[in-house]
Amino acid sequence: MKSEKSNIINNNDLNKEYVDELITALPGNWRFDHEVVQAFDEHVRRSVPFYDQVQTMISDISEWFVRDGSIIYDLGTSTGETIFRLKEKHKSKKNIRYIGIDNSLPMLEKARIKCGDENVQFLHQNIISVTEFPSAGLVTAIYSLQFLPLSERRTVIERVSRDLYEGGAFIIVEKIRAESSYFEDIWLELYWDMKQSSGLNSEQVLSKAKSLRGILIPLTLSENIKMLEEAGFIIIDVFMKWYNFVGIVAIKTKITPSMYSTEEKTSFQNHPDLIT
Repeated sequence: MKSEKSNIINNNDLNKEYVDELITALPGNWRFDHEVVQAFDEHVRRSVPFYDQVQTMISDISEWFVRDGSIIYDLGTSTGETIFRLKEKHKSKKNIRYIGIDNSLPMLEKARIKCGDENVQFLHQNIISVTEFPSAGLVTAIYSLQFLPLSERRTVIERVSRDLYEGGAFIIVEKIRAESSYFEDIWLELYWDMKQSSGLNSEQVLSKAKSLRGILIPLTLSENIKMLEEAGFIIIDVFMKWYNFVGIVAIKTKITPSMYSTEEKTSFQNHPDLIT
């Protein structure tokens, strides 16, 4: 039995394909394991467009929503890059707490090294298992909701909408599908061009795409916005769009969505006084 198990492991290793010089993965079996974590911070910058610029935008936007005593939750925190930058942005504020959540223990081990601080807590949990976000002033989900089944995605967004304090914000960044198949082909080819221009070869790009089959499930921009609206968010805007990637910020308001028509909801975007 032991030799049979070893053969299975060896066969799996033989079937792995390089998605980067240091990272291998099986088709349909992308995992955030020890191998990925060692090269993740470099790999994500080669495979995600404007990664550092988007992280800077998130921390800049957060200034409008984080106040003394706020709790910031980062869903799918990976190596803690978002929390690391938010900590620097809000270091002059008092009693800010940061909670990073991820189901990959290797990722969290690196995050703890990067963001070690008494005000930072990392939880080894699946995002869907977190049923509440007490005193949330800002919640971020950066390239993480796309890995959840759609039903779980909706549940998480509803919980965030319920628990954010008035005037708090939910920031998400996602890979998306185009609204039309015509543009889907164009955006995908441009994305692959970007990866190759960052140093990945065509075989690595294809292997990464194969490893994410059935694991990363992108929606269109309109589908993402619809989920936010159905969860109770009214004031929603896009702060970044690059071909098949998008950043969205949604604000918790005092208004009860069911009380108003779609036309009335739209008009609220021009009245910032509705935000506390």
